[in-house]
Amino acid sequence: MAENKNIRNIRPEEPDRIAWDNADPAKSLQDIRNVVELEGQKAIDWYWKAKRWKRIPSQWIQFWALLLTAAAGLVPIVVQLVKNAGVVSAGFDSGPLASLFVGIAAALLGLDKAFGYSSGWTRYVLTASSMTRLLHEFRMDWVALSAAAAVPPAAEQQAVMIQRAKEFVATIQGMVAQETKDWATEFQSNMARMEKDLKAQLDSLKAQVDKGVKDKEAAAKPGAIELSVTNADKTDNFTFEVVLEGQSGKSMDSVSNASVWTRINTAPGQYRVIVNARSKGSIASTSTIVDVKPGDTARPSVTLPMG
Repeated sequence: MAENKNIRNIRPEEPDRIAWDNADPAKSLQDIRNVVELEGQKAIDWYWKAKRWKRIPSQWIQFWALLLTAAAGLVPIVVQLVKNAGVVSAGFDSGPLASLFVGIAAALLGLDKAFGYSSGWTRYVLTASSMTRLLHEFRMDWVALSAAAAVPPAAEQQAVMIQRAKEFVATIQGMVAQETKDWATEFQSNMARMEKDLKAQLDSLKAQVDKGVKDKEAAAKPGAIELSVTNADKTDNFTFEVVLEGQSGKSMDSVSNASVWTRINTAPGQYRVIVNARSKGSIASTSTIVDVKPGDTARPSVTLPMG
């Protein structure tokens, strides 16, 4: 049974409070009635008092969750109205604020469920109400048994009245045990659900982080350029010059007796490739833009303008 630190547990009466005096059975029966009624009333009072520590958090959580949820729905409308009035910038985005309100509301409801404020409040009220009904029934039954008994009550009548008291105490104690069992089951279920949700969130976060790392590594993976000069064999001495311009600067290579120029381990990005050559003593030049993708080989092709 959940309890607040300011509320003591339901404790039974001391054993010596229940005694039997053969010389005065009527008084002994009255003592038994007083003891069992006190036990029942103590349990009832405990639940009515303890429900306050469930009711107050439950009401506040439900109030703020409802208010925040409503605010999340109203914020976009209000923001649009003030945008139209020119009070705030047209670029203001109300989405994150609405999401924040919904997230807080969900967290509050999760808190209520995890600690069983609303469900505990309901259980306490139902248990106290049922115990009150049982106490009233016991009192009426005891009066009926007393009215039908002789003075002093016969042994059979005494046994019936003691049995009725025993049944009442057993029922009250059984209700306390069942409510405690329900609380323990709910608490364990909520903790298991929280652990499951937390594990799922951690797994999702880990997957996102791993994906981000992989994406970053993939985006940084170098590529290559394989440039073809279709008429390289028409250049003087079958030679041409390649200038590669990019964010990291400029580089220059010379190619002889080949029509293909290659560059490996090239960082991803856009490059300008300039090809210069001589043809019959005149300078021929052309250029192209090359987009190098991560882990891929760009294969541009150019033709030198020759007269």
